[in-house]
Parts: sequence; C-alpha cells; structure tokens
Amino acid sequence: MAPQLTGAPGSAAAAAAGGAAAVKPQFHHYHHHRLPPRHHHPAPASLLSKLAFWSVCSLSLLLAFLLLSPSSSPAPRAAPEAPRRSLHASPSPAASWGGAAWEKKVRASARVRRPRGHSVLVTGAAGFVGCHAAAALRRRGDGVLGLDNFNDYYDTALKRGRAALLARSGVYVVDGDIADAELLAKLFDVVPFTHVLHLAAQAGVRHALVDPMSYVRANVAGLVALLEAARAANPQPAIVWASSSSVYGLNSHVPFSEHDRTDRPASLYAATKKAGEEIAHVYNHIYGLSLTALRFFTVYGPWGRPDMAYFFFTRDILAGRPITVYESAGGGSHQTTISRDFTYIDDIVKGCVAALDTAGRSTGSGGKKRGPAPFRTYNLGNTSPVPVTQLVDLLEKLLKVKAVRKVVKMPRNGDVPYTHANVSLAQRELGYRPSTDLQTGLKKFVRWYLEYYHPDLAQKQKQHAGSNGKGSRGRNGSSSSAR
Repeated sequence: MAPQLTGAPGSAAAAAAGGAAAVKPQFHHYHHHRLPPRHHHPAPASLLSKLAFWSVCSLSLLLAFLLLSPSSSPAPRAAPEAPRRSLHASPSPAASWGGAAWEKKVRASARVRRPRGHSVLVTGAAGFVGCHAAAALRRRGDGVLGLDNFNDYYDTALKRGRAALLARSGVYVVDGDIADAELLAKLFDVVPFTHVLHLAAQAGVRHALVDPMSYVRANVAGLVALLEAARAANPQPAIVWASSSSVYGLNSHVPFSEHDRTDRPASLYAATKKAGEEIAHVYNHIYGLSLTALRFFTVYGPWGRPDMAYFFFTRDILAGRPITVYESAGGGSHQTTISRDFTYIDDIVKGCVAALDTAGRSTGSGGKKRGPAPFRTYNLGNTSPVPVTQLVDLLEKLLKVKAVRKVVKMPRNGDVPYTHANVSLAQRELGYRPSTDLQTGLKKFVRWYLEYYHPDLAQKQKQHAGSNGKGSRGRNGSSSSAR
C-alpha cells in the first residue's frame, strides 16, 4: 500500500542538486603592427593611446555580448527562504530517458493492478496536487506513471521529496518536460494509457509579472504538445486536466458557476488557463478527444506549495517576520477583506479521481473521429469562502505564535478580492462533496509543516498536547483532546 502523503517526510525530502561550475574561457589577442621600413623608433604616444582605447572598447563589447547572449541566464535575486524564480529544470541523473531499462521501469509503474483499473499518465506528478492524486490512484490499484521537469519555481527539495514518496509505492516519475514532443510520443508508444491526468503547469498569479513567457510555454505550448501526443495515440486516452478558478477573473456574480462569463481575466496566468480551455475544445471538436477541465479553488494542505499564502504565512509567523495581509477597496456585495474558497487537498483529489472514473472514451483512435466525445468543465471548491484575516487567526492558534500583521491595500497584481465556488454540477455528475473545513485542514497542514521543517518544535507540541490530554481525562478515562 502506498504511503500517505500527510506523514513526516524526514529523509524523503532529500533533493538532487547538481550543476557543473561554469568555466570562464580564456581569450588571447594578438596584435600585429607592420612598421614602415624607414622608421625604427617607437610609435607616437597618441597612436598607442588610440590602440589602447579601441582594445578596451573591443573587450567590453565582447564581454557584454557573452553576458547578454540567450545561452546565459541571469541568476535569480536571492531572498531569505523565498522560492526561486529562474524556472530552470532541476539537474538530475534521471534527466535522460530511453533504453531498455528505462522502458521496463515505465511499464512496471503503469501496470494496472486491479480489475477494470486505469493506466494513468500524471503530469506534474512531483507537484502538490499531482503527488497526492498519483498516490491515491496507486493505492486503489491503478497503473500510474508520473512526469515532471522539477523546475525551480520553488524549492526543488520539496518536489524531490514528493517523488521519493511516490517511488516508495512503486510510482516512477519520469524527469522530463511536458513540451518535449519526442518524449511524449515515446511514452505513449511504450504504454497504452487509458487516461491522462494533466496537472503540469506554471502556477502562481503574481509571478507572471516577472516571467510571462514561462506561462505561455508551460500552460499553452505544453498543453498543445500533450494534446498532439494524445490525439496521435492509439488508443486515444481520456484527458482530465487542471484549469483554474482564476478564469472567472473580474466576474462579480457569486458563487462562481461554470456557466458564468470567463472572458475578463485579471492575470496572465488566468488568461493562459482560459486559452487552454478554448484549445481543449478544438481538440475535442476536431480529433474526438475526451476532455474534462477542473477549475480548482485555492488548494491547501500537507506537501503544499511554498508560494501560497497559508504556507509562507506559516513560515514567516514562526520566524517572527511581518506578514502582509491585503484588503480590497470593497464596494457592492464584496467584503473589504480578501476572501478565498480554501479547498483541502483530499477533497480535490476525490474530485480528480471521480472525473477520471466518469470520463467517457475518446472517439478518434486510429486518426479518424468516429463521433462526439465528452467535453466537460467542473468547479472543485469548498463552497465556504473564508477571509484571509480568519486564516491568520487560525494559524496563530495552531502555531501558538502571534503574527505581526501589516495590512495594506491590494495592489493591481492579478489577484482578485473574492472567490466562491458553486459545485452543484460536480456534486450532481461526479458525486463531489467536499468535507474538510479550514480549521481541520490547517491543523493537518501545520502538523506536517512542523514535522518537515521544525521536527524539534513538532515534538515539543506533541509532548505538550499529551500532557494536556492526561490532565483532561473524564470519568470514563477517555481523553478530550482532539486528534
């Protein structure tokens, strides 16, 4: 049975680090000056000055060309405990693919272990939702193969730790890029996948202001590369993929319904996800691919993403650093405090699995569409928006540390003031029923966070909770402390 992803990771979080040191090339300049035959005295000082001046200019231009050429990438600006932003794939010994041994590992990982089970390619398997979904599928006996490029948008050690947990349960995560058409073609050639759970993407709203092209490459070009590989596969798989609640953008009708307008995105991230939904419709219409888009609402939980507010609030509160809490200008029915429909990871995974189980077949296997194929869109949220100030209150209680709050007006950085999911369609067609409230989910996250990053503090809290439990036993001897 695959290990649960809510336990203490310990050694599973070891990251593969590498990268050869750059070797500075040596440049040798040979200047040959032919002297006039009748002049054997040294050149005038003015001529030497000009030669020196132009030599310096030439060297400066050469160095500038080398430094600014596309092959050299600028180092990201360092920040204490901040996620890295260069988005380079993390170097790893497993980065190469192909060969008999590699194919054997791929087939073994994708082998189905239950009657009428699925063989699923999970892209972004070392990501937050991807690792939880892959583990859930594996636990019930489905064949699961992961794909991830381990980029350094945030700490790669966390991604390697997730992949290590999956490896323990027999899930192999191929180290490769979703936009690598040759790799995708090879994977579909080696394994006749019945389903694809496409979760690989460039995440985050605010980072699009810094590196917009990374969103186009991953969320648009990467999706097209996957759809091309899938439509050429025989048999064609059914595809379930992660869109986002961000597509609702400036929509003011709440709760957000799948029928609401999504033509006013507030961020480039949202725009790329909306573009993905339109592209998916094209491949469904022309090639008969079965496609289901899932619009996630603010997912949180153990093994989460360090760029999410609940995660870096926890980090900064423990470190005694101020946290920035945004408030909107208000107006209309919106609250002045930013609110989010926080959805616990286990509820999201249940929605993903239900979407896979109910996905109809693609109809274009063999290169010819034989009829209409399913095309679906669902919201996956918790349906209970919570002000961010309340999130901070809960974290203070769970961490037993008072936060230093800095309340500021929300900048125009792509964030929206309010999200609220209408999940009635998912309830009706997928049987989706979220069951984890924010306090319960945050308690699980904080327990994991302390065990992962602060094991000594986690042990102290366990001892403290144990002593309180012993002192609060009732007449029947049972403890009143919640677990």
